[in-house]
Amino acid sequence: MSRTVITAVVVMLSTSIIAAPVPKLRPTFGESNTNELVKQHKDKLKVDASTEYSGYPATRLIDGEPTTVWYSAGGDSPMAGKTPHVGVTFPEDVRVKRVTVLGTRDPNYKDGYFILEGTVELLDKDGKLIAAHEVKSAGDQHDFDLKLDQFTTVRGVRFKATKDQNKYSCVALSEIQME
Repeated sequence: MSRTVITAVVVMLSTSIIAAPVPKLRPTFGESNTNELVKQHKDKLKVDASTEYSGYPATRLIDGEPTTVWYSAGGDSPMAGKTPHVGVTFPEDVRVKRVTVLGTRDPNYKDGYFILEGTVELLDKDGKLIAAHEVKSAGDQHDFDLKLDQFTTVRGVRFKATKDQNKYSCVALSEIQME
């Protein structure tokens, strides 16, 4: 093969590589959250809440079982003028593309404890706010699903309830999932 032909092939290949489209950062999302970040770091996660009702700790939010539920203490609800919150802190920075918060699936108390609106906060290693996203619940079980436009590096995620069903003086959630 002549040197001219080889040079022409190299030029054509390099031009097509340079002209190739650049992939976008937006991830592709499935129907359900894989919860990969919680599964990967489960034994080292720190889970906290503004309050807990006795026997219903915040650690239930990452146990992988939607029928186990966290309840806030009595009086810790938006209808009572409070902003109950739950949070998960990772042992290291992680890249998050999706946060799903499942409304209560407690088989004994199927109504009255739902959160209708809230805020998902993304936090850095010092607990400082990186971003806040207002979310509204969807579906019969009042789930929240935040799909980010790009991966965001965080150390923690906090969910704050801003509006509830206004039936009882506490609220409940089943799971926090992150991928």
